[in-house]
Formats: sequence, C-alpha cells, structure tokens
Amino acid sequence: MRKTAIFSLSGCAAFLALSLSAHANTIIITQPTAGYEAATVDYGGGDASGSFITALGPFNFSTSMQEDYITSSVSVPNGWLTWNMPPSVESSSPNVLAVYNVSTVTMTISGNPTIVGFELEPNNFYQNDFLNANFYDGATLIGSASYTGGISSNGGARLFALEDTTPGQTITSVTITNDSDPYGFAIANLRTGSGTIPPVPEPTSLSLFGLGMLGLAGLVYYRKRRRSV
Repeated sequence: MRKTAIFSLSGCAAFLALSLSAHANTIIITQPTAGYEAATVDYGGGDASGSFITALGPFNFSTSMQEDYITSSVSVPNGWLTWNMPPSVESSSPNVLAVYNVSTVTMTISGNPTIVGFELEPNNFYQNDFLNANFYDGATLIGSASYTGGISSNGGARLFALEDTTPGQTITSVTITNDSDPYGFAIANLRTGSGTIPPVPEPTSLSLFGLGMLGLAGLVYYRKRRRSV
C-alpha cells in the first residue's frame, strides 16, 4: 500500500485499528505472503535457550533480547504464552526474542536490505493501547505501521514489514515502540531481502483471467465439435 490507510481488524475478542504510512516508493506488508517469504531470508527468533543476545544475523538490538519459545501449556515457566495463526503470521509456535520492562527497541540492520519484516506481539499479561514500528534509511523515516485502540496481547501477533523500491535507498534500522507502560513485547521470524516482492494479483484480475481461460476452453471445444461433424 502506497498511501496512508486505516483498517479495522477483529481477533481475540478485540478490535484493532491498523494505521499504515509509507512514502511514494515504499510498501507496507501486513501478511506473510508466498512472495514475501521467497524474496527474503528468515533469521527466525533465536534458539529458545533462554539466553540473552544483542544480535541475530544482520539484526543488532539496542537492548538484550531473550531467546524464548511458545509454550504448549500455561503451566510451563519462562515461555511466551501465545502468538497468532496463519495467514496473519507464518506459524502459531515460532521461537521468539522477548524483552521485558522496555518500551522501545531499535534494530540496526546490516547488508543494505530493501525488505525488512518481523512478527510482533505485546506482553501476554498486559493490554497495550499502542504498538508502532518505524522504518528508517539513516535518519530518514521511510514508513511506519501502528496498531492502536486496545491491542490484543493474547494471540494477537501481527506482521510488520516494509519493502522499499526507491533507487539507492535501503532500510538501515527499525524502531519498535509500545505505549508508555514498559511491559515489553516479543518478535519472531525476522526477515531481510534485497530483491522485490512480486505483486499479488487483485481479485478482479484473477476473475478476468479465469473467465478468459473458460472462454478459450469453450472455443477449443467448439472447434473440435465442428471438425467431428
């Protein structure tokens, strides 16, 4: 999407407002399509060991992130309790990088990518009113995605991703911010890429294509019938 847009989303008994903002040659991606996955490398979300890291692949974090996992039962300690389901995310049980008592994390990214994405969910024990990701080329803000109005922290993970097609421009950092209460959040399936994502055909285009194929099949059948008479 190349212009600011407001969407209403429902899930986990909560309604979310998603605000997307991007410059002329940047596209915000809200679901992990096959094209998005093919155009990027997945660096995952750590090894679930419980250790703390400050870097993962080309991502460097402004604060230490804990290598966590999705629990199969709420009785299991030290695990992130929920995520979400496809098609909103890639998997319902990824390894995650979690941070607590922090409201802002900046990820600096090496390799000059033109596509950067990750899945994000606030702390399961608290309700966040605001969750935002700003994408930068140096000091220049090139796009942002925000969820506002009562974000579900119970199974409400969403994809935050951006593709930049501006010649000579790359994505050098992303700043994640939740509301003023520093309860923390988790991220998973961190991806980067330097190519382009094939556009998804619009439903109207797919319908016209299907009608065209039916018409072609009918013409072939008609000609065969005439030859057999």
